[in-house]
Amino acid sequence: MRPINRHVSLLFRMGERFLNRELAGSGLSSGTAPLLLELRDGGNRSPVAIAAAIGVDKAYVTRAIQTLEQAGYVSVVPARTDGRSVRVALTRKGRAATGRVENAMRAWVTIISRGVRQADLDTVNVVFDQFYLNAREYFISKEE
Repeated sequence: MRPINRHVSLLFRMGERFLNRELAGSGLSSGTAPLLLELRDGGNRSPVAIAAAIGVDKAYVTRAIQTLEQAGYVSVVPARTDGRSVRVALTRKGRAATGRVENAMRAWVTIISRGVRQADLDTVNVVFDQFYLNAREYFISKEE
């Protein structure tokens, strides 16, 4: 078997490095970018729902939300139904920033997929969708 773990890990780290360079000076990073995009796609959400949607732990989301709130990208308000919990939503600045994040992510994919046929990219997408589903299922089963 080829060292897929090594390749995935290295590409992940290089992708983080690229995104951090592209987002430098904005208050965004490779760590906060997925959360910003999740809020764009999923709307006003609880930190628990965000963590589940992007497959990370709640502590990671809490830190990312604090960073994004301090930079003015999100607002945190008490939930209407339960004053002990909060809802997180993009601010106008946060909505505007999602385009920059998307462009940076798209640029990275363009770099790494140079010379790769579209049919192969489609296969990679299908395979990685399955990888993600398997990983998510694993972590969900471990939380029960």
